[in-house]
Amino acid sequence: MITFIVTTYNLEDRLLRRCLSSIVAQGLAREHYEILVVDDESAISPQHVVNEFATQANIALHIQKHARQGAARNLALQYARGEWIQFVDGDDYLLEGAVPLVLENARTLRLDLLMFGVREVNDKVPMVHFPGIVEVAEGSVTTGDTYMKLHNLYGACWAFVFRKELLDDPQFGEPLRFTEGIYIEDEEFVTKLVWRAQRMAKTDVPVYAYYQRMDSTVHRRSAEHTDELFRNYFIVLKRLMDFEKSIGAIPHEGVVRKLRFLAVDILRRTLREPDWKKRWEHSTLQLRALGLYPIPDAKYSCKYRAFRWLSTNGVGRKIMQILETKQNKS
Repeated sequence: MITFIVTTYNLEDRLLRRCLSSIVAQGLAREHYEILVVDDESAISPQHVVNEFATQANIALHIQKHARQGAARNLALQYARGEWIQFVDGDDYLLEGAVPLVLENARTLRLDLLMFGVREVNDKVPMVHFPGIVEVAEGSVTTGDTYMKLHNLYGACWAFVFRKELLDDPQFGEPLRFTEGIYIEDEEFVTKLVWRAQRMAKTDVPVYAYYQRMDSTVHRRSAEHTDELFRNYFIVLKRLMDFEKSIGAIPHEGVVRKLRFLAVDILRRTLREPDWKKRWEHSTLQLRALGLYPIPDAKYSCKYRAFRWLSTNGVGRKIMQILETKQNKS
């Protein structure tokens, strides 16, 4: 069985309906999946939308007092009965017929976790279509840490399907859950989860449609919200640094790389802000205290090395600021 965990907060009915319809349309037998919808105390309960699917699927709605997405996902994990877990944000959707093939590959290769392709959609490009095939080669199977050592890790928990037992495996100590009450909670959760995977693989075949709303958390531009996002980035960064130190002798070069790229990501985000000079100074001061600025020397990629060099001088920072601003507007 697979458990689909759907989180929602003040969503339009049409978006949640599209999301749930895409899960039902996967073609899985009713007894082989369940849908857990968690509402983060929306102004209007989505119960009426959930009820529309009660005759088609094993679906349940849980409502929590407003505590953000990490808490909503944790609540759902308490009730999840599936061997596999797939997170889906309520305004996104899954490409029709993709999940059965993803699960088939994951089971055949005895995977703990299988990443897949993500496509961005919006109201101008509302739909993408599944190409109808998912093939993952045995030779692509690796450990999570090895994957992170060689690739940039996309910090979104809905970009893969994974075995639920990874969360509670006693060899890793405490059960893995989302940090609650913050944004950017995916970055920490995904890094720790992927690191736990002893057999994982990735396919570029699109399975998940990521809907870009201009009123979403990512696009809010108030100074207060931006301040909170940066505070949350450093909360997650510090928690991951504590995690990296706790691992000890177990291989974790991939986690180290993730920390360094997260530092780069924070600085890139400062360059996109109107008050970027002040934010750069503040962010680099905090990163320096953590040993992550100047950006550590490593041969990860040409872009990483270029950013490291350009970030050390005023001219370089100005060039990057122009490029980041231009890219952010496109």
